[in-house]
Amino acid sequence: MKNITLISDWKLRDPYVAMLKGQLWKAIPDANIIDITHAIDAFSTEQTAFILKNSYKSFPEQTLHFVLTGITLSHTSMPVMVEYDQHYFIGEDNGIFSLMFGDDPNVKAVTLNMPDEKTTVLDKFVSMAQLHFSNNLKKNTLPYDTFIRKIKLEPEHDTVNRIITGHVAYIDTCCNAVTDIPVKMFKDAVKKGNFSLMLSSTKHITITHFQEFYNPKEEEVYVLSNRLGYMEVALNNSRIAVLADLHIGDKVEIRY
Repeated sequence: MKNITLISDWKLRDPYVAMLKGQLWKAIPDANIIDITHAIDAFSTEQTAFILKNSYKSFPEQTLHFVLTGITLSHTSMPVMVEYDQHYFIGEDNGIFSLMFGDDPNVKAVTLNMPDEKTTVLDKFVSMAQLHFSNNLKKNTLPYDTFIRKIKLEPEHDTVNRIITGHVAYIDTCCNAVTDIPVKMFKDAVKKGNFSLMLSSTKHITITHFQEFYNPKEEEVYVLSNRLGYMEVALNNSRIAVLADLHIGDKVEIRY
């Protein structure tokens, strides 16, 4: 199967997603095209990196992922294809690859060696995918290793003072706040003891209740273990991110 996924900030009101799918099917008629999401906040490479890094493994190995958030559509821009963990990623190097992979030595990347200012970078994306699936990529590409760097905020665990510091990494459709704090880090530290999780927003909230899974009967704000393996703040039948005025990047602190 020639599996291709799409992730973007394009939304679905405009015809652009459909136009790209049409281009892909004309170039690769037997492609299986899957949407991850097109509801990324405009130009949010951080949000894209978080979602894609935590979802690509759900697809079969050798899947090709189109990373479309924040691309310029310039005729002078060149696409980059990254190979990592038996998956492939095509996108513009706008910092998203450094957010996803950091300095992992297992990352391999190439770019087209055919500069063509008569075609947009999106046309080059499609051409690159076509070359990839026809096994003609190597003779049309050059190695690429000068990634644009974006600083990725990482959770920190101060074992001396018993503090875990992280950030709101994503706000889902239900307006629950997904943090970048791994559940394992939380459980290894807190074990079965008491804790308090503090959210730094315009409305300070302290949470002391943990659930292993989403509990529709829970009446208070609580933190749970979500399916991505991160700590998530939720409130039954309510939009906690709106009520608490939470935003991506807000500080999260757990004391235990």
